[in-house]
Amino acid sequence: KDWISHFVLRLAYCRSEDLRRWFLAQEVALLKFRLNNCSNTNSKGGNAITKALKSILPNAYVLSPEELEPLLPKILAATPSLNMNPLQVGADGKSVIYRVPFTQALDLVQHRQVFVKAGMAYIPESKLLNLVTAKFRINLSRQLALLSSVPTTPGLQRTQGFLKNVATVHAIKDEYLDGSNASADGVHLTANNVTNHLKHMPLCMAQLQIALSKEKHLKHWGRLQYGLFLKGAGLSLEDALVFFERMFAGKDFNKEYAYNVRHMYGKEGKRANYPPYNCSKVINGNAPNANEHHGCPYKHSTVQDVTMMLNKLGVAPSKHKAIISQQQSHNYQLACVEHFKAVNPNVTPVANDFGNHPNAWFTSSVKASAGDASAVGIKNEKST
Repeated sequence: KDWISHFVLRLAYCRSEDLRRWFLAQEVALLKFRLNNCSNTNSKGGNAITKALKSILPNAYVLSPEELEPLLPKILAATPSLNMNPLQVGADGKSVIYRVPFTQALDLVQHRQVFVKAGMAYIPESKLLNLVTAKFRINLSRQLALLSSVPTTPGLQRTQGFLKNVATVHAIKDEYLDGSNASADGVHLTANNVTNHLKHMPLCMAQLQIALSKEKHLKHWGRLQYGLFLKGAGLSLEDALVFFERMFAGKDFNKEYAYNVRHMYGKEGKRANYPPYNCSKVINGNAPNANEHHGCPYKHSTVQDVTMMLNKLGVAPSKHKAIISQQQSHNYQLACVEHFKAVNPNVTPVANDFGNHPNAWFTSSVKASAGDASAVGIKNEKST
């Protein structure tokens, strides 16, 4: 049963911080899907999110029309996503406004998505999902941390091997840790030709290069995501320092950023060999805020923004429909596969490695461009 598998997975994924983080991301995504699906497909389940909210925030208060009216202009101004007047909808409760202590809606407050007054946050029903999932994440994170500190009992020792195997099912073998794999595949990246490979980058990395070229700067998470990608693509430390110093024009690069680049390559700090981000980490990592460009554009950007980026990369407008369709269906990795097919129109994918890792996408595109179709697990249509 579902609840049994949930607690088995808790045992398997509580053993390290990385495993707990991954498990939390999957469970939160599953909760969001189920609540949205319940609300969209079941008339009796239309209040599923509201019921979940009441179970975790029993002090949430629904504003009456009389209480709402004097606050409405400020609520509308502070909540751009609220596209209807709550006082003008019927009695179906589709646009109820809730009042909760702001400390219970910190994620919404942090991103300035709700109106706050006298320590209370005023939240439209459309934003309740954020509250429910945030509370769920906090509770599950605390329980996983407590579970990890429980000593192993003789009864659990019998299942240790099984639990360890379960926790490695999601892991993708990292073949791009130091860039040697990319070099062996014939990718020769230097400080002078990084921008020439823009068309071979998946959208999550291409948008970072475009922003870097335009703004001459990337914020922390963007530098980390893009820097590790270039490292995995075969860019040496020496070339990385030259490339980023050139791109960060007008900055005191050696003083402000050189240490971070060396740290990514394991030459500073604890000298860890950090791997490039795989698709799961790009999609489920920190969401970008204003003036940030990291993350997965299919998840974190609008259809209009994705279309503009595809145009900048020279993707034919006739190819946009398949990509956007997958984005709108929340199939972010499949959207990336459709982008690969658009960039390499003469090949048909028969393997999905490049749908799981940006560096696999990059290497596969470079190989396909060079005509090495057999080496990237694809079928060349010209040869069939």
